[in-house]
Amino acid sequence: MKKYRFLPLITGVVLSSMVISCGGGDDEEPFQSDEFKGKVASYSISGNTLTLTKDWKNSSAFYANTTNQMELWDFYAQLIPSDLRPQMVKLELFADKDDDTGAYVSPINENDLSKWELGFNMAYVWSDTFVFNKSEVAHNSVHEYAHVLTLNNTQVVAGGSEDNCSTFFPGEGCSKSASYINQFFQNYWTDIYDESQAFDEDDDAAFFAFYDKYSTRFVTEYASTNPGEDIAESFARFVLLDQPTGSQIKDQKVRFFYEFQELVTIRSQIRAGIDFDFDINQIGAARLERSRLGVSPVF
Repeated sequence: MKKYRFLPLITGVVLSSMVISCGGGDDEEPFQSDEFKGKVASYSISGNTLTLTKDWKNSSAFYANTTNQMELWDFYAQLIPSDLRPQMVKLELFADKDDDTGAYVSPINENDLSKWELGFNMAYVWSDTFVFNKSEVAHNSVHEYAHVLTLNNTQVVAGGSEDNCSTFFPGEGCSKSASYINQFFQNYWTDIYDESQAFDEDDDAAFFAFYDKYSTRFVTEYASTNPGEDIAESFARFVLLDQPTGSQIKDQKVRFFYEFQELVTIRSQIRAGIDFDFDINQIGAARLERSRLGVSPVF
């Protein structure tokens, strides 16, 4: 099962989410070698309503506090309206600063891209002094939403193999010809994709060399990881920032989304929930520090 992960990088009005406690199990694991390390709670999602399905009872008092969990959820639910995320059916909360994952999304079943799980590493949602990281969490949330938007069952046919796919194959299946991610790939990646796949994903030096060579093509270092991360990073800029006026390919990528009226509408819906000063430079500095100083850039 492929999971899209993102390093942690506005404030919205807190919603009145309903939390119903009941028993339940869990079959999804975060990225730690110890399957229970850092896990906090699991919820099912229905619109803006969460139903507790598992309390792991092994986190700190701050992260285990339901009020703090709801602060995160209410912020997310305000930012990404429920009508935009019908595929999001499960929430996983974990807290572990040894894990460089800030958030992730993953299909519940690799053969069904209509239902997805969302995960947050609560250790990156708040600062060390327990101040809510609004800009970082907002960017993180929009980035992960972009994965679901571009990889759900309306965009990608689950399963199959890259050898039998005539369009871009993101891993979950064969992208449809008119899908956002296939059009994005055909526009911006066909001439460099093979080069991007030629080095091992754990080869940090090769990764940064590839980015440095093509830095005018990517809005961030992380965008150069692969087309899926590139479209998610570019979409986050499309939503959270003003339209770029430059002529570089990275500017063209952000303007790509303006070609689709439905995406322009989504942009307006998300931006309507932002009532704080969003600082993209602060986010970039924080992520760069983590990636360049010993944290893997593969998020």
